[in-house]
Amino acid sequence: MKTDSIFYELFQTEPSIFFELMHITPACQYRFKSITIKTTEKRIDGVFEPEIETETIYFVEVQAQPDKTMYWRTMREVATYFEQRPDLKNDWRAIVLWLDENDDHGFGNASQLRLKSVYLSDLLKKLPESSLPLNTLRPFMVDYEQEVRQNINSWVEHIRQVGLKPEFENRLVDILTRLIEQKFKTLSYEELEKMLKLTPYRETQSFQKALHEELFEDRLEMLSDQIEVKFKFAQRTMNKLILRLKGLALDDLKLFSIAMFDMNRLYEINAWIDERLAKPAHNDNSTNGGSEDSPDIQNSDDGESEEIGEVEAREQD
Repeated sequence: MKTDSIFYELFQTEPSIFFELMHITPACQYRFKSITIKTTEKRIDGVFEPEIETETIYFVEVQAQPDKTMYWRTMREVATYFEQRPDLKNDWRAIVLWLDENDDHGFGNASQLRLKSVYLSDLLKKLPESSLPLNTLRPFMVDYEQEVRQNINSWVEHIRQVGLKPEFENRLVDILTRLIEQKFKTLSYEELEKMLKLTPYRETQSFQKALHEELFEDRLEMLSDQIEVKFKFAQRTMNKLILRLKGLALDDLKLFSIAMFDMNRLYEINAWIDERLAKPAHNDNSTNGGSEDSPDIQNSDDGESEEIGEVEAREQD
């Protein structure tokens, strides 16, 4: 699992961690969301929307590797968010959280934008020892496995003293152990479980469901980019095609990512999807990440069929 994904899971579990980490005193309670942009099927990974409608909206991008376009991409996501919600009058803040300061190439000519960059190590150093975000993210502050062995029970105790619901406590402890496992390869998750006498959260239904949904969305986003580059379909065609792909199982998406390179026409894509959807495994929609309402874009009667014909005609020229 990617490190940035763990942070979004962390903020989803307990939104207050973001505000404590950023040293922001929120004016109200916030909901954390990952939002899919309707016109492109791409996601804005981190948005904190206020419970009080007039308060500030916060956008966060967690960045674990160098990216010279990071600031401009973040601003595009903010602009798209408000473009699709033209009645909103909220103030807003956008924050790029770099896990490693050396990965930040700087703002460049984006320096005058209402955008802030912060570095994880600087933020964690300013937090008190009992802080929830500090103790959940402790692996970023230690360099040696022995430090983990000596202190992990103390970190977990601090997490449990906050008074969260047991389900949320367990998810935060699981995030802590996964971060340790990623950084210190000789410490396995099973060994950490024994040290802490943990219930293996990874085996719970809620964890398996969350992991499956994350893998499905990541695969779908990658396929969307590949299809757009290879076929250059009109946007309406792309939108309906993505809806059809959502009806597939995760394993089917993996197969399609290989098969599509031998395809040259839209009807080939549709025929492949039809074949997979016809298999018995797709009768139970709980086995995949899709929707039962995925449209058949070959036989659409809302004007889309004409557009598809134009696409294929262009392909044949």
